[in-house]
Amino acid sequence: MAEGSHRLNNLLATVKSREVQRAMLAEMRGDRPEAALHFLAAAHLELVLASDYEHAGDTELALRSHISAASCFWRGGRPEQAQALFQTLMQTQPAEAAQIRKLLEELSRDHPAQAS
Repeated sequence: MAEGSHRLNNLLATVKSREVQRAMLAEMRGDRPEAALHFLAAAHLELVLASDYEHAGDTELALRSHISAASCFWRGGRPEQAQALFQTLMQTQPAEAAQIRKLLEELSRDHPAQAS
């Protein structure tokens, strides 16, 4: 990965982490609209990071970012988008399918789908 790309990924990862933190804090306050806003911002940043990791050949980090994006879409009130991403991951990463199914079950149980 080129040095400029590495710096950009570090910046994106930092911003994404802060968006997740803001989402979780809003969720703890019971502010669903604010939580959804920040979870969706984090989801889109994760998709950018996943693409960058794929281009750099880092499939493990790309998978982690895709899973995180799907989780953020779910918690951001976009369960259909999350499920579609999870389904794609289970098809393209069959070795990870059981873990992805388990995560989806946990999300369904701990964060029932809500429209944003």
